[in-house]
Amino acid sequence: MNKRNPLQSHIQVTVRYVEKRNGKKVNFDARKILSSLNHLTHDDRLIRRTNALALAQIASYTQIDTQTIRDLIIKTLNQLDHPELAKRYDEYRPSQPSKSSFQQLSFFNL
Repeated sequence: MNKRNPLQSHIQVTVRYVEKRNGKKVNFDARKILSSLNHLTHDDRLIRRTNALALAQIASYTQIDTQTIRDLIIKTLNQLDHPELAKRYDEYRPSQPSKSSFQQLSFFNL
């Protein structure tokens, strides 16, 4: 279940817990978002922008689930005009070892 705070004048992530798909609650760790974006692309500027925008959206929650985080990142990548990366991120499931991980894209190495 997602719970939102009133709008804030500055970005301060107040999420304490993330509800996983299995229902367990774990401490929120923003570094996991950054790590997943680093596996997605080598474009540092895009990683920073996506991370900052996603965290700004997450900041309005006190409690959030993993699917909502994924949806926010996918929407952010689409808004930044990177639908191919959004699709790869959507298909990526790190907790399911049977699926292969996405291949890293870099606009410098195309």
